[in-house]
This record gives sequence, structure tokens and C-alpha cells, in this order.
Amino acid sequence: MRIILGTPVNSRPKPWLYFRVPAIMVNAFDIMRSRISKGGHVIKNVLQYDGEVWMDSGGFQFLRYGKIPDIEDLARVYDQYWDIRYFLNLDYPPSPTDDEHNLELKLRGSLHNYEYLAKKFDNVLPVIHYHWRTNIITKYVIKYLDFNPDCIAIGGLVPYVLISRGVPKDSRRSALRFLLNIKRETNTCIHVLGLGSPVINPILKLINIDSTDTSTWRVKAAYGKVVMPGGGERHVSGRAINFGGKEATSDDLMRLYAFLKATGFPMIDQFNEIVTSFEYRALVNAWVVLNSFKVASGGVFKAIYDELAREVTEQIIEGTR
Repeated sequence: MRIILGTPVNSRPKPWLYFRVPAIMVNAFDIMRSRISKGGHVIKNVLQYDGEVWMDSGGFQFLRYGKIPDIEDLARVYDQYWDIRYFLNLDYPPSPTDDEHNLELKLRGSLHNYEYLAKKFDNVLPVIHYHWRTNIITKYVIKYLDFNPDCIAIGGLVPYVLISRGVPKDSRRSALRFLLNIKRETNTCIHVLGLGSPVINPILKLINIDSTDTSTWRVKAAYGKVVMPGGGERHVSGRAINFGGKEATSDDLMRLYAFLKATGFPMIDQFNEIVTSFEYRALVNAWVVLNSFKVASGGVFKAIYDELAREVTEQIIEGTR
């Protein structure tokens, strides 16, 4: 399973200048706000990256600013760049509180956008956001499969899997089992939006998800935090802790150092900079996210992994009979 790193186009650091990164995700909202949209037509030159680049619609970022992007404006942005491997459709994410009517309205609007973009580009991926009314979501997955896309991107899982507030009980299991069922029943390529993390990576790999992405490697570093192998995060900058995670202990730092050394992190000799340097923390976080696939040692995600592993094993045994 590939981990794709989400990044602003003009940001630092650029992990791919230091070690291998399978693919990069940029977003159209960032492109529209940056100067590179004025010309050039080659996003890889700006990124200083010669690998695979995906471009998201930036719909989430638009919504944060209270804007709804126009599909024609988005198509004009997409049309400027010939070196993008995949463009992602603009979809309208449903809320867990949406009733069936509003859910259908948003899904139909997203499908309409995909039909528009698919006529203009042959490398647009459909995006469908998860909702606990899985029968409706599955119906639209089937509609998208009729277009024979290279892959389907499934988003909206973070509130159900990583936050789990304001959603139905046992949403983590339900959402991850939905991914397992879709992969099993369709056998199509699936990219999971925004769920790349050491605690989730082993589960996604287990159920044969093709790829996922994350931009938290930069965000957490900016708040003085490092991502821990196997899951969790720790504050290391010495700044006041306002939310999320514990202060790193000496044992935590030793465990992180041991992981980096064992996996060949190329800047291991600069480990002391983890306290003072945002860029170094970001590089460490990117490395951990890309390379940590060890199953959690305990907790709910370990339990979910074990449950799904039994299902996968039973399916394999059934297939050999």
C-alpha cells in the first residue's frame, strides 16, 4: 500500500529531496491562491519532484473559507497542468447528521461534477465520502464503477475513524468494515483520503487498500509534535501543550530514535534538532508515516485489526476450498 504525502506547493521542507516518497498530493485551492497558476503548466518543477503527483479539488479547504468552488473554474485549473497523474473530482461531503434526502442531493451533485470533468479529462478519479447510511453510499460507488475509473477515492472517514464524536456508536468498526466490503465486492483500486497514519496503515494494508494520503506530517510538526511509530504523537518542542498528545518522555524519544535508525532514516545524526527545528520534525513525521506499518500493541485499533484479520483469513480459506 502506498502512502501519498499531501503538501502545499510552495512549502518547506520537501521530504522527497531527502528520501523516497511514492507520490505527492497537492490541491487546487492552494494552486488558485499561489502564483504558480499564472503559468508554467508543470507542477513538478515547482515541487522539485519527478515522481507521481495527484491534484485534489481542494473542496475541504474551500468549505473552510465558506466558499463553494465552481466546477468550471476547477476544470480551468486542472487544464493548466499536463504532468498530473490524477485529478480528483469535486464532491460535496455529507455530514453524519444528514438525512437521506440531503445525502442523496450531495451525492447526485458530486456525480454531476464527475460527469462534467470526465468529459474533459481522462485521468479524473471519482470521490465519494463515507456516510453511515452505507446502502446509499454503495449505490453510488456502483454508479461510479460504470465509468470504469482507474481508482475510486473514498473520503469522509476521519470523523468516523479518528475522531468518532458526533457519529453513531461503533463507527470505527463500521467504517473500516465498509472499506473491506467494498474492496472485497468490487476488487477495484481504492484510495482512502486523509487516513494515512501509523495506527491505521496496518489495517488499510490488511484489507488490501491500494493507497492513502496524509498531510498531518507537517501540521503536527508545526505544533511541536512528532508522530510515533505504531501510533500516537508526542510533544517535543517544550512549548505549552494546548491540545492533543502527551509530552515526550526519554523512553518515547529512545523508541523513536531506535525506529528511525532501524529503518534507515538518512538524517539520524541530527536527531537533537527534533526539539528546535520544525523542518526536522516534519521530515521525521513524513518518514514515520511512510514507514510505520506495525500493528498497534493494544487498544481499539488492535482489536479492530484482529477482527478484520480473522475475516480476511476466513475469506482466503473459503477461496481455497
